[in-house]
Amino acid sequence: MKRSRIVTTMAGLCLAAAVFAGCSSQETSGQTAEAVKISGGQTQIAVENTAADSGAVSGGYKFSYKGYDVVPGAPAGPVLDAFGDPEDVFQGASCAGQGMSTVYTYPEFLIYTYEENGAELIEGVEIENPLIDCDGIHTGDKPDAAKAVFGTPSQEDVYGMLFVSGDTAVQITTDGADKILTIVYRRMVN
Repeated sequence: MKRSRIVTTMAGLCLAAAVFAGCSSQETSGQTAEAVKISGGQTQIAVENTAADSGAVSGGYKFSYKGYDVVPGAPAGPVLDAFGDPEDVFQGASCAGQGMSTVYTYPEFLIYTYEENGAELIEGVEIENPLIDCDGIHTGDKPDAAKAVFGTPSQEDVYGMLFVSGDTAVQITTDGADKILTIVYRRMVN
């Protein structure tokens, strides 16, 4: 049951990415990931863009959880190491046809990754758990709560909204009435 949900979710993410932006092969060289110990024994992951033309996240959205930042387009290794063993892992051919895509299932969210130039990078993170805070909004909230946090959506219809900043986006899926069902932080593809 869980595997079919993951396959369905992964297909949905690929479809949504293709509908909203198409597929590309962004360059991500020039990024460095740094792990730093913070109070309480936790480690904070910082991703720095060291090349202006790298196509990496610049001034975009990131999902923060327990002191860690999950940045779409950034290297996946430091974040995956920090979160430990997932409950489940599903891997398949990338929807863009370039390498493999992987879905890591954690109790609180799903992390999607993709391969590019031999590196595993973060495609996005999907949150359905109403207990997880996403920049002040939660699944189960009214869609207007997302607008209060992220501003005017770049795209909107009765079943969702897309907010774009830099090379990243927050995609909100609703039930068509008055409830947020999923919150997805993802990279934008050109």
